[in-house]
Amino acid sequence: MNMLLPPEPLLFWLTLIPSLLLLGAAIFYAPWRPLASHQSRQHLLFATILFLSLFWLMQVSVQATLAFHPMLMTVVTMVFGWSLALLIGVAALVMLEVYQIALRSLTVDWDVAVNQFNLHTLPVDFCLGVVIPVSWAWLAVWLINRWRFKNPFTYFLGVGFFGAMISCLWVGLGALLLFSLTGSDIALASAWEHFFVFLLMTFPEGFINGALATVFAVLWPDIVKTYRDDWFLQN
Repeated sequence: MNMLLPPEPLLFWLTLIPSLLLLGAAIFYAPWRPLASHQSRQHLLFATILFLSLFWLMQVSVQATLAFHPMLMTVVTMVFGWSLALLIGVAALVMLEVYQIALRSLTVDWDVAVNQFNLHTLPVDFCLGVVIPVSWAWLAVWLINRWRFKNPFTYFLGVGFFGAMISCLWVGLGALLLFSLTGSDIALASAWEHFFVFLLMTFPEGFINGALATVFAVLWPDIVKTYRDDWFLQN
C-alpha cells in the first residue's frame, strides 16, 4: 500500500523516526560479508529490487488517496532475511518513484514530473508496506522453526501462503491505527471505507508468495536464507 497524498506532519515524523532507526539496524545487522562473497546472491538482490519496483507499478488507486498493490515482502524475507528485506523494500520504493517520474515525463515536462516527487510519503509507505509484512514474516518463520511438526509444507504454507495472507490484514489494521493516532482524517476515511480491499488482497498475496517460496525452496534451497533443510526433512 502507498499513500498518494502528502501525509500530515505528525504522521510524517511518527513514521520517519522509526524508519531511520530500523534502517540503521538493518544496515548494521545485514550479512554484508556473505553477500559480498557470493556474486550470484548480489545479482539476485538487485534483480529483486528492480522486479519489486516494476511489480508495484501494477497498483490500483482509490480516491487519489491510497494505492493498493501486491507486496511480495513475505517471500523476500524468506529468501534474504529481515535486515536485507528492509533494505530491499526501501530501495524498491525509491525505484518505484523513479519509474513513476519517468512515466509522468511522457505526458508532462520533465521538471514538472520531478517536482511531483513526493518524498514525504516514503516513511509512511516504508512502515506500512515494508516493515509490517517483513517483521510479520520473520516472526512467522521464528514460530514455524519452533514447531515440533517437521514437514516442508509447514514452511511453504505456514509462512509463504497463510503468513502472507495474514500480513495483508496486519497492514490494513496498522494503517487504520496509524492514521487514527496521527489525525490523518482523509487517509483514515479512505482506508476504513476500502478496508475490504485488504481482504480481497489476502488470497492473491498468499498464492503468489506461497508459490514463489515453494519454487525457491524446492529448486534452489541454498538461496532461501530462512529455510532449514536439515530440520524440515528430518525423519
